[in-house]
This record gives sequence, C-alpha cells and structure tokens, in this order.
Amino acid sequence: MNILVTTFTTQYLILLGVILLLIIALIIYLLTRKKKPVQSSISLEYLNDLYAALGGASNILNVKREHQRLQVKVDQMKLVDAQQLKTLEIPAFVKGKEITLLIKTHTQDVLSFLNDRRKEDS
Repeated sequence: MNILVTTFTTQYLILLGVILLLIIALIIYLLTRKKKPVQSSISLEYLNDLYAALGGASNILNVKREHQRLQVKVDQMKLVDAQQLKTLEIPAFVKGKEITLLIKTHTQDVLSFLNDRRKEDS
C-alpha cells in the first residue's frame, strides 16, 4: 500500500512539474515575442501617387471595397501606370477593365480618398 501511495505521489509531482514548465514557457514566449508595429496613417503623397497611377478622375469610373481589396473600374487600361503601382508596392490584378488592388492597411481611408478626389476633380 505504501508503494502505491509513493508511486501516485511521484506521478502527481511529475505531472505538476510538466504543467509548471509549460506555463513558464508560455509566459516567456508571450513576453519575448515581437509585437507588430502600430500602423501609422497613410501619407497624402502616397494617396496622390496611387490616384495618379490609376489615371486620375477621367479614367476611374467606380471604386468599391471588398475586405482588404479595392476594385477599381477604369475607362482605359493604357492610362494606368503599372510601374507606379509596383513602386508603391500595391499588388494589382487585372480582369478586363477592372483592377483589384490589395491594400493591406487603411483600405477604407484609401477608398474614401479616391472617391473624394474623383468628386473634386470632376
């Protein structure tokens, strides 16, 4: 009987030690992991460059948002500056006269800027 109690106690202590080590490892991981930098607002220059790369108000027919993507319908694809989009590091996918832009942060702000700027220039 005494051996049974000792074995049970030993197993209990080992299990408790393993759980304690896991908790310590989790705490160390949470304290040392890199935190994502806070995204600053998008500069006006960046937004203006994007607007120009899409060909301006006369070329942009419609802009709508889908999650982190902007779908831009354009009048003439030849007015779109693909090199400028590449310089701005904006992945773009073309389907007919519709360009899908992957805007990773501040998608709503970019959409609002493009729509407001189109209204101003029209």
